[in-house]
Amino acid sequence: MPPPFSLPTGLALARPVDKIRTGPGWTMEAKLDGWRCSVHTGSGRIWSRHGKELTRAFSDVAEVARQLPDCVLDGELLAVTEAGGISFGRLQTRAGRGPKQGADFTVHLAAFDVLAVGDRTDCRPSSYGERRATLLDLLEGGPPQIRPVPATRDIKEAMSWVGALGGVEGVVSKPDKPYAAGRTASGWLKWRQRHTLDVAVLGVTGTTPATQALVLGLP
Repeated sequence: MPPPFSLPTGLALARPVDKIRTGPGWTMEAKLDGWRCSVHTGSGRIWSRHGKELTRAFSDVAEVARQLPDCVLDGELLAVTEAGGISFGRLQTRAGRGPKQGADFTVHLAAFDVLAVGDRTDCRPSSYGERRATLLDLLEGGPPQIRPVPATRDIKEAMSWVGALGGVEGVVSKPDKPYAAGRTASGWLKWRQRHTLDVAVLGVTGTTPATQALVLGLP
């Protein structure tokens, strides 16, 4: 059944900050290195945050998603290697191709929000806490390829994820407010651990913003 709004829909975007936001009314989630997407489990369709359909490229995730109750999820597609790490480079090999036999990775969905349940319930006006509780209920007992991202209000726990859990590159702070598409003044905030290196830029690959990457050379 279609949700109570048209798909694909606009997704909330986090504003970059130099310091992690904590305190009453704020929850911290792990920031993972993958592809942002929305998923409609009822139809088994996936879109990028730019609205491009990704269902064919990630047909394995789409098939698994249909095992869940009918809902619209917001999350991150991750390439998980056989060693248990997360590889953004391997994820890019799916662009325009889809699953390939013999690949040394599988694609998972780290879900961090729910936008709708069924064809009547629009979850976006609900607070973050209410949406998080609904998300956990929807994923309870579901397929292991689709799991919720870690969330906490303890800054020490949030910092322990960075570098310790494969693919966690930072922290996203979220206020206990309704879901708002785009970057808003009172919306999500992202802090990313940065490392500085001197490199030579050799070129640019990819033809779209979602697939572009710099080719760098180390001295």
